[in-house]
Amino acid sequence: MGLLKMRYENLKRYKKIGEVLVRYGFTFIAEKLVENGYMPKLVLNIKESKENLSNGEKLRLACEELGPTFIKLGQIMSTRRDLFSEDIIIELSKLQDDVEPFTFEIAKEIFKQELQVDIDESFKSFNPVPIASASIGQVYGAILKNGKDVVVKIQRPLVDNIIKRDVDILFTLAKILDEHMDKEKPYELYEMVEEFARTITRELDYTLEARNAEKFHTFFQNDKNIYIPKVYWEYTSKKILTMERITGIKINDKEKLNGKNWPMEDLATIITDAFLKQIFVLQAFHGDPHPGNIFIMESNKIAFIDFGIIGYIDRDTMNFIFDLFVATTRKNIDRIISLLIVNDTLSKKTNIRRLKEDISYILNIYYDIPLKRLNLGELLKETMNIAYTNKIKLPSQFTILLKAMVTFEGSIRFLNPNFSISNYGNNFVKRMYLHKINPQNIGSEIKNYSEYVLYSIKYLPRQIRNLINKLDNNEIKLQVEEEGFEKLQNELSHMTNKLSLSLITSALIVGSSLIIQIKSGPTIWGVSIFGIMGYLVASFLGIVIIISILIDIIKKTNR
Repeated sequence: MGLLKMRYENLKRYKKIGEVLVRYGFTFIAEKLVENGYMPKLVLNIKESKENLSNGEKLRLACEELGPTFIKLGQIMSTRRDLFSEDIIIELSKLQDDVEPFTFEIAKEIFKQELQVDIDESFKSFNPVPIASASIGQVYGAILKNGKDVVVKIQRPLVDNIIKRDVDILFTLAKILDEHMDKEKPYELYEMVEEFARTITRELDYTLEARNAEKFHTFFQNDKNIYIPKVYWEYTSKKILTMERITGIKINDKEKLNGKNWPMEDLATIITDAFLKQIFVLQAFHGDPHPGNIFIMESNKIAFIDFGIIGYIDRDTMNFIFDLFVATTRKNIDRIISLLIVNDTLSKKTNIRRLKEDISYILNIYYDIPLKRLNLGELLKETMNIAYTNKIKLPSQFTILLKAMVTFEGSIRFLNPNFSISNYGNNFVKRMYLHKINPQNIGSEIKNYSEYVLYSIKYLPRQIRNLINKLDNNEIKLQVEEEGFEKLQNELSHMTNKLSLSLITSALIVGSSLIIQIKSGPTIWGVSIFGIMGYLVASFLGIVIIISILIDIIKKTNR
């Protein structure tokens, strides 16, 4: 796509991105965009910032300057310790989602367009000053006509168009960079952008967040200790979300908590149990359980809010996590490696011996530490660092879960500084085993497996027939890896050279013998001079061939 084919607004955006990339030292990316005709060459004349900044700092500042889409991307990248170095993770974790609020008049217009009703007609009162303002939307406090306190989230105007434009540009950047990067890296940038596009597209649809909240509300409705706010669907759409307002104390508000006589250790246990139920029973968990999203409503009553980021665990990933956890508790390193191989997480560059050494190190360092002194955050950080250095690509669901667990433990420590989620290690195994051997789950597993077997048997003849048809039509192609091909080519060349020399030597001996017999040309002592010269050359070549063979034998012996 050349400059003339670019839409004006995209051209302006590419130019802005190029200027920021050059300013923060990522000139090679801008050069690739210029080469492919996405931006004018004059962008490369921008002066690079002379500040002494690390790569992580440069990346963070570039994301902040490029706005909401890139900030969101940076925040997601900060959860992937298996893909990025620690200095980059630390810097990207500092990215904040705070932006200037849009006016209340604009908020009223969006509300009217979405729900075909005025804010004044829908609420008893509506506070025009937003509680919070983020890159995608802002939150207001209001009271329904029935007297219920609610929070109303309203999406920013045209933010969906802005994000769609930036995501398209990110796909272009990822494609160009993937073509010029190491082909054996454990991940493709294009895949990462695809994951990001799915995540941010879901965030743009508030009905998905509402459904998540409703799912959690239904799951915990009979739990006397956990409360999930109600969704008001009559005032909810893709760009509007209205939910019950939770009044309580944030779990990191030490000043207010100290004034209460609540059993803090019991509250920590209740929240931990709730989180484990989400993971191992519901198989959907709160993806951002930071202190601002967990409230203590009253003694032994906990509320979770903000269901915009939810992690889902499919059956295969759950089994992988379970088996990996059991193998770890048993310090079975070979089993851990086997699980990583079966789940296709290792790259071609992964050194298995080094990986075993790293796993052995971390198991021996952390395994025998008393649980009360085990810091889960540090353990998971070390684990993700091993994944990064050994080119291991973990499932995105797995990394979201690890990040959520680290955030969660940090939140719990506000209630109980001596708390460690690792104290529940034995309960982890018990809960998972009980969940797996539950008769209902066993029945479900048998049913699913039976259906899969029956499906495979039913469609096997069709698959065989399709395979035969493809063979008949020459539609099946064999792809041969070139690994070791160059070495084979060199060996063949070496053998061919020796064979050629042998043939030349033989020809010289035969030809010289014929010349001597017929006494052709000048002679010396009655012997043809040409014949003698032929014998001498043949002797020299024969010695060369013998020496070459001996050298090959010595090399093979020393291997």
